[in-house]
Amino acid sequence: MNGDLRRHEGELTMQSGDITGFRFSTAHFGERDRLPIFREQIGRMIVKLDPEPLDDGAFHAEANVRELSGLGIGSWACSNLKIARPRELLDGTDDLVLTIITSGNARASQRGRDIELGPGQAVLQSSAEAGNMVVPVSPSRFVGLRLPRKALASLVNDPEDMLIRPLPANTEAMRLLALYIRELDDSYQLSTPELRGAVVKHLIDLGALIIGANRDAAVAAEDGGLSAARLAAVKADISDNLSYGDLTLPAVAARLKLTPRHIQRLFESTGSTFSEFVLGQRLARAHHLLTDPRHSRSAIGTIAFEVGFGDLSYFNRTFRRQYGATPSDIRAVPRRP
Repeated sequence: MNGDLRRHEGELTMQSGDITGFRFSTAHFGERDRLPIFREQIGRMIVKLDPEPLDDGAFHAEANVRELSGLGIGSWACSNLKIARPRELLDGTDDLVLTIITSGNARASQRGRDIELGPGQAVLQSSAEAGNMVVPVSPSRFVGLRLPRKALASLVNDPEDMLIRPLPANTEAMRLLALYIRELDDSYQLSTPELRGAVVKHLIDLGALIIGANRDAAVAAEDGGLSAARLAAVKADISDNLSYGDLTLPAVAARLKLTPRHIQRLFESTGSTFSEFVLGQRLARAHHLLTDPRHSRSAIGTIAFEVGFGDLSYFNRTFRRQYGATPSDIRAVPRRP
């Protein structure tokens, strides 16, 4: 497919030329159009898959798929679907596809073998061979990572041997990969080639660890993908808990099963500290609320409290230092409707 594909306020989007990413949801199309669009325009023409409902009941699919320097990442939510890669859609690539179930259940099939999957489980499949993924009527969510086989050559001794085999479930690398992909979906802009290259390396590191990295690759991943994903997990935890005034380093460390010192070292590697990051995030969220018309009736003190500040004087002082203006000044600036 050439050119742009956009519909329903960007729910179905793709960039022209090489596909770098798209979002899609069947919920934004009429019932009669859902299967043809999903099957022909999305399935067969973009992701080289052939989806079809398991039965005559309603089906649902939504996806956020991105391409990064030959590596693909995707977040999916589906129900009542069989998603197949038939022989006629094989395109000559031999990438390996790692799928992690984050909620619900699915069944993967390839090479005459089936494997049942639940939350926290993963499966490795080959894009060079026919296979399928079956998602029952109950909704399921999963993330996928399409890895170039040659990128794994020096990291995993025999990835071919792990196809359609049980992989260790609920490992740290698996949890971190799912979270890292979510963070890429939500907040990473990947605006420079250097950043994109670093993210690709991190994802390959994590994929290798899940599949079964050799000793040298596992050691290297500690300072590469594993470290980056742990930092992303810490930042996500902080963001989720900013409203709590007692957000502390030990509390975050306990939730993520890391030591406080390890988290300190992660921030030191970026030239920052845990406290500086927390303060910066609280101020950024306060600034957002102050400029959001939906919160125009909220008192400044209320906003300060909502983002975790217990001392209004301290909030005003640090806010002015950060933005060169008081919270009242920021709120007074006219906003475009």
